[in-house]
Amino acid sequence: MALTAVVTSRTPEPDLFPQVQVIESFEALLADPTLDLIVLASPNRLHFPQAIAALRAGKHVVVEKPAAATSAEVQAIIREAERTGRLFIPFQNRRWDGDFLTVQKLLAGDVLGDITYYESHWPRYEPVPKSRATWKSKPDVTHGLLYDLGPHLIDQVIYLFGKPQSVYAQIEMQRPGSPADDLMRLNLHFANGLHALLEIDMLNPCPVFRFHLRGKNGVFQKMGLDPQEDRLVAGEMPGGADWGREDSYKWGQLWFNQDDVDLVETEPGDYGGFYRGVVAALRGDAPVPVPPQEVMWQLQVIEAALRSFETGEVQRLKPVM
Repeated sequence: MALTAVVTSRTPEPDLFPQVQVIESFEALLADPTLDLIVLASPNRLHFPQAIAALRAGKHVVVEKPAAATSAEVQAIIREAERTGRLFIPFQNRRWDGDFLTVQKLLAGDVLGDITYYESHWPRYEPVPKSRATWKSKPDVTHGLLYDLGPHLIDQVIYLFGKPQSVYAQIEMQRPGSPADDLMRLNLHFANGLHALLEIDMLNPCPVFRFHLRGKNGVFQKMGLDPQEDRLVAGEMPGGADWGREDSYKWGQLWFNQDDVDLVETEPGDYGGFYRGVVAALRGDAPVPVPPQEVMWQLQVIEAALRSFETGEVQRLKPVM
């Protein structure tokens, strides 16, 4: 698989990707018969119409989170992909964070036993809203934390435990000048009794656990954020021997009792795993790496969270049939 064309408003960097052609419009991109796969990283409100247009143009499509603004839109994309025989592949790269891969490994090995409680936090400290992309500065429910970072945390808990049974949400705009919500706290309950807390706060300078899981055999807790994004922003390209590896002082702790604590080496993060899964799906060797059905559940959780915020009440979700 090769990147050959891009539509962007930015000045291209020919030294970084000399083989890439800059195309003037999305419509021109769709008209290019040499392209098999379109990756949508456009403003949130454009994901749905552009995904539909790409599928109708005969292209497979990867869609950045949130895949759409509503679960009904996700369902419409799923139906269009089925009708056209093309692949709809939601992009959820945080499934390949090193800390989350570590959590997956612990659960797969039943190290903690049955999980009774799960916490996932994403602390940030930006007391003054930063100047970001122009579209993000405009008031819109899809521009806040619930639709921005929220899909990562919701996707991870759905990947591990399935669709929750109910949602209670706290959603706030804490900072003056913030165009959208900057605090998200979701309490999720599952049919098996599991309780999960998901929290993102833009006014928290203090270290908190990225993950905290309690099981009947022990507890796992982990500080810090996966290093891959920071390394990409710094201009580093994936593929080196140390890519995705975390410093040992950030490794998680496994508690079996108050005096029995083990360090757990963090699995190497691997964002490339998503696109290896894309290639396998395009070749027909495997299903898509992120099932669209799970992303539809994600949007149903977001919709329930908005209803909970508006009513102040717990909102139940329809069970999986």
